[in-house]
Amino acid sequence: MLFCHATESDVTAVKEILDLFGRASGLKVNYAKSSATVLHGDQTAHEMIASLACATAALPVTYLGIPLTTRCPSAGQLQPLVDKVTGHLPTWKAWLMNRAGRLALVKSVLRAIPVHQLLAFAPPKKTLQQLAKIQRGFFWAGRAAANGGHCHVNWRHVTRPLALGGLGVRGLERAGLALRLRWLWLSRLARFGPPVFQRTLFFASTYMSIGNGTNALFWEDRWLNGRSVGELMPLLYNCIPTRRRKGRTVAEGLNGDTWARDIQGVLGIHEIGQYLQLWQLAQQVTSA
Repeated sequence: MLFCHATESDVTAVKEILDLFGRASGLKVNYAKSSATVLHGDQTAHEMIASLACATAALPVTYLGIPLTTRCPSAGQLQPLVDKVTGHLPTWKAWLMNRAGRLALVKSVLRAIPVHQLLAFAPPKKTLQQLAKIQRGFFWAGRAAANGGHCHVNWRHVTRPLALGGLGVRGLERAGLALRLRWLWLSRLARFGPPVFQRTLFFASTYMSIGNGTNALFWEDRWLNGRSVGELMPLLYNCIPTRRRKGRTVAEGLNGDTWARDIQGVLGIHEIGQYLQLWQLAQQVTSA
């Protein structure tokens, strides 16, 4: 997948690069099997694509199994995912399986199919309900849907961990949230991140062990007895420029009390009190 601006020069450059790659490697691009998509373009942009001699595809387009759109995918756009899960249901074999066997199939197959999509985005509630309905129906009745009389226990109890009296079938919504929280580790190295709710949950669920202090951020991470500077000294934290918050490590800040030089603006009586509090905590860490 290649991205470029919808200008004649960029489109020409992309075509020349692909042709050059084909002559150098012998792997020529088949434009008849390729497609181009315009994002927020006008009629002029569509006319420039014609020079590539490839088909024009409208959003959403599927890439590596993920529907790509400028908005969150709708339930209708994710219907192929629901159909794929339904297609993996055994038909007549389900009647030969006991409930323990159906439970193993739900955990290993039906729940595993949507993992790739759950890692990338949060599906609509309707899609999650459809997927849960398929799992519930197959587990209780051996088919895609089950009536209330077939369901002996509420599905929320089934999705609880074994230690809490459930059967260990992970709920799709919570499992997807846990999968997407891993992007927080990548957001430390790049300027992108997940929604605010996921970022808040991740922040509240983790703390930072200092070690040598080169990987922990002085102003952002929870390294002060499991709390961050923003939690303990919010007024002082607001006096720190964003660039310093994202870049100053604990090792750098404690070296010669460099953290104090990050403070900018006029400090009031409350900011000074929080400054002295942070100074005392920093000295305790340095002396330890």
